Amino acid sequence: MKVEKLIEKLLSVPTPSEMDYRDIKIILEHEGWRLDRVTKHYIFTNNGGTIVLPIHKGVIKRVYLKKEIIDKLNLEEKYGKK
Repeated sequence: MKVEKLIEKLLSVPTPSEMDYRDIKIILEHEGWRLDRVTKHYIFTNNGGTIVLPIHKGVIKRVYLKKEIIDKLNLEEKYGKK
């Protein structure tokens, strides 16, 4: 799936209840983030910033999609979704 389609899915209303980790990784890498390390959580970094994602059975839950990805990356503003 193209990154634009993944971002569109992420920004859909209502926010998906969960998304596959691999899809989120594609979005984060597209936005310049890289996987730094894996502990109990997957930790992505970018120029001093940090995104911490708990992954359960290969998916990321809605609360983390909104708090850690949509808001921190300003995706709604960047891609014209309100």
